[in-house]
Amino acid sequence: MKRRNARQLVRMLSDMRHAANCRTLRAAATQRAIELAAEEAAEAEQDKPDTARENTRDKTTWRTS
Repeated sequence: MKRRNARQLVRMLSDMRHAANCRTLRAAATQRAIELAAEEAAEAEQDKPDTARENTRDKTTWRTS
């Protein structure tokens, strides 16, 4: 292994910490985006009206009478 001076070691440690912080922030942002997408999908499902096909299932027609 190559010998490094103290300044290089401090810089490497700083870079490693910064990279770890970036990974943590990215993971948190991704998790939040997933949660928001799930909430929006649930709201969209609640707001969506019944389709015409679903409405005809409950009605009595000459075929189902």
